[in-house]
Amino acid sequence: MAFLRDLKRTLAMLIAGVSGLIVLLDFAGSGVVVAFVAQTLVRWAALITALALLIGVVSVAASHMQRIRRRRSDWGYSLVLLAGMLLVIVFGIFFPLPGSTGIVLPSSLAEQPIRTLFNVVYVPLSSSLLALLAFFSLSAAIRALGRRSAEAAMIVIVAVVVLVAQLPTISALPGVGTTIQWVSDYVALAGARGLLIGAAIGALVASVRVLLGFDLPYLDR
Repeated sequence: MAFLRDLKRTLAMLIAGVSGLIVLLDFAGSGVVVAFVAQTLVRWAALITALALLIGVVSVAASHMQRIRRRRSDWGYSLVLLAGMLLVIVFGIFFPLPGSTGIVLPSSLAEQPIRTLFNVVYVPLSSSLLALLAFFSLSAAIRALGRRSAEAAMIVIVAVVVLVAQLPTISALPGVGTTIQWVSDYVALAGARGLLIGAAIGALVASVRVLLGFDLPYLDR
């Protein structure tokens, strides 16, 4: 038979399809046995994901250490990456939560020591990068106007109108604030919901294709 010619492909399709179907049935409430099997599969998946993440971290660290040792181009960025990785690990392990004794591994990135490190280091860096977006946006607007297309001009005009309308002196004018609020509540929100619905439908179609075996991203190509 055709499906027996590629046994690896067939077994992968069966495992993925049956596992996904069991987890979906658990969401629908199909009994104690199905719930137990689904929870076991989810725990296995979480364990495999954690191991894959650990292997990935070790692989990335080894690759950047080799780059630093050989003094390749931009090896300083590799040094910064390894320092940041080590700093997060040290903060998470050797700075436990208040009231705990000994070394306590963090259960998530929301733990207090790691969150403090993110607030001190990551938040200022992200704010600086966001501030640079203004210059990138200005450069993109100039390039768009340089192409002399109606679509680009319309996008730039709308962006300028929105930015100007956000100014305190402009938004305080009669009718401007309510108009901006109406556009935000109806026009912008409708577009955002349309994007979310489209993304959800796309994810649903992709999941069904994986369960039915039309797409096999988990196989080696």
